[in-house]
Amino acid sequence: MSFTPRGRHRAPRRLTGARLTRAGAVTATSLGLMVSMTGGAQAAPSVSAPAAPAAPAAPAAPAAPAAPAGMAVSALPTLPVPAHPSTGTVRWGSRGGTVQSVQTIVGANADGIFGPVTHAAVKRWQSRNGLVADGIVGPLTSRAMGLNATSSDSRSQQSASRSSSRSSSASTSASGVLGYAQQYTGIMYSWGGTSPSTGFDCSGYIQYVYAKVGVDLPRTAEAQRQATTPVSEPRPGDLVFWGAPAYHNAIYAGDGMIYDSGKPGIPTQKRKMFSGVTSYGRVG
Repeated sequence: MSFTPRGRHRAPRRLTGARLTRAGAVTATSLGLMVSMTGGAQAAPSVSAPAAPAAPAAPAAPAAPAAPAGMAVSALPTLPVPAHPSTGTVRWGSRGGTVQSVQTIVGANADGIFGPVTHAAVKRWQSRNGLVADGIVGPLTSRAMGLNATSSDSRSQQSASRSSSRSSSASTSASGVLGYAQQYTGIMYSWGGTSPSTGFDCSGYIQYVYAKVGVDLPRTAEAQRQATTPVSEPRPGDLVFWGAPAYHNAIYAGDGMIYDSGKPGIPTQKRKMFSGVTSYGRVG
């Protein structure tokens, strides 16, 4: 019988596959116990890149100073904007936007320069609208043209003023013209005469009567025929013409009667309209 003494130190055991498996299981079990005791695995802290520094904020605009206590702050008043440039008296030699407005209304070239063409166009417009035909756009003509209308109703007021002027012209023909025609009866005929002091011919009498109501008519019977609007049915105040070119004319008084200055030896008078009438014309 042999005896092998067991020394204090032995050679290390070799780790076989079975032993490694058992060791792994023990380790896993130990770790599981540790996880359950600590309430779960601790996640490894994440390392993030440091955040870029924020751009400095722009300085705030300084606040407007507050009104002193007890002082009311009111809004600035709103000024009305006129539809046309404000106008005083516009006449030959005037220039600018008001002149352009006038030229547009009277049908002249709107170049902003008040010259002879515009002057003549203004006179025609005044004559058609029952105004004094002096070629000057003063307060009355300016108002009739609608130059002082506000922006909200300028066009409608211009239209209304034209209608009103036409109505006024018709009223003038029916009353003022006939009144002056009657006033200047009894003045003897004078060829080329244009006033009560010199006597009247036919067209001189008509020109004088219409001038009394502010209407500037041409001098001769034919020029007056061309200056009027032809109508088929005359009304009081319209003109009556004989011939084309006209050699005689008269003022229609209504009911087949006329005022005229007929021929030498006969005064201006109201009488029955005689035959041979060629046309009728309406002033304005």
